[in-house]
Amino acid sequence: LGYNNHTDFKLEVRMAKKNQAVDEMYDKLCPRLIPFAKKEIEVLLDLKAEDKKERGEPFDGKINSWDFMYYNTMLKQKQYSVDEDIVKQYFPLNIVKDALLAAYQEILTLTFVQVENPSDIWHADVEQFEVYDKTSNDFLGYFYLDLFPREGKYGHAACFGLQVGCDQEPTANPVDGCTRQCSVAAMVANFTKPTATKPSLLQHNEVVTFFHEFGHVMHQICTKARYAQFAGTSTERDFVEAPSQMLENWCWEAEPLKKMSGHYEDSTKKLPEDLLKNMLDAKNLNSGLLNLRQVFFGKFDLTIHKTKGKVDTTALWTKLREEVSLIPNSSGGNGAASFGHIMGGYDAGYYGYLWSEVFSADMFTVFKEGNQLYSPDIGGRYRRSILEPGGTVDGGDMIKNFLQGNWI
Repeated sequence: LGYNNHTDFKLEVRMAKKNQAVDEMYDKLCPRLIPFAKKEIEVLLDLKAEDKKERGEPFDGKINSWDFMYYNTMLKQKQYSVDEDIVKQYFPLNIVKDALLAAYQEILTLTFVQVENPSDIWHADVEQFEVYDKTSNDFLGYFYLDLFPREGKYGHAACFGLQVGCDQEPTANPVDGCTRQCSVAAMVANFTKPTATKPSLLQHNEVVTFFHEFGHVMHQICTKARYAQFAGTSTERDFVEAPSQMLENWCWEAEPLKKMSGHYEDSTKKLPEDLLKNMLDAKNLNSGLLNLRQVFFGKFDLTIHKTKGKVDTTALWTKLREEVSLIPNSSGGNGAASFGHIMGGYDAGYYGYLWSEVFSADMFTVFKEGNQLYSPDIGGRYRRSILEPGGTVDGGDMIKNFLQGNWI
């Protein structure tokens, strides 16, 4: 086909276009992240040394792959007084869900109607909703929420498009009144199931996940693409995460957090001001290391897909993990064996998570300026410019259309 490797083949139809563009992003990003990451490791090492001394255990002088999240959590508690067990008491699932649905309806000028006693659900836990345009009352589609774990269920959080929204008989030129096939999407998650004595409580990172994945649902539902191939989230792979990443920002702003919080024993008690402040202050905790971890995944993905001949994936994983993320592959295991993205459509595409974050941050500034987080006007522009086109408009052009004069 005339391509140097699989990476060049995949990137031709993405925003990046060339492998060199991704390499340039990493080359600019890594020198900025490494100084912060090295300082973060020193803090974690001091914390680990202190912890091991208190436990009477030997200190090996390094942060192993299994150490990071443990000491990251401990640091969050000690430095910012953010205890996730306390935080989640203010995020009962029902309160979060109601606030999330209300926010999306207000911002995107939509109406959600829950279907009572739905007949076509696959489990009793599943909820079904109809979606209408609030202005025209036009029916747009259905979405399902399948939020609790059960045996045999997909183990992560994701949005699945069940039926694409498109013209039923698309023609070369648009035809007024063409019959549309409605969009149907399902959001799947594994939040803690409620018990007889306590409701489902979400950690803050689960609240972020809820906003993110539901953003994909809206991308599917709001599509106005005429052809199924270009409908909904069928955009460039390095753009598709940007709309949902932008919507995560609502989980890091005081006003939305107050709206979606309420203590599970007394819903009138919102997140305390001091805890809210500490959560927001802790947002960028160890961001150097966490972003280098994303760079590591992206570089591993690109390397195996542009290398000719056989690749020793264990050796490459071990080499890049320490070189890039600064944390060793302490177990010696082959992490690639559980790196599902590279076999799930993100081959030569994992870089897209960081790539699209740049654009998601740009888009959020439009809502942030003037404190217009719930503006239907800006939300309408976002819906028309970003969600409705699907893959019929290049990602870069969609962003330009939304940012208008703010595009750099």
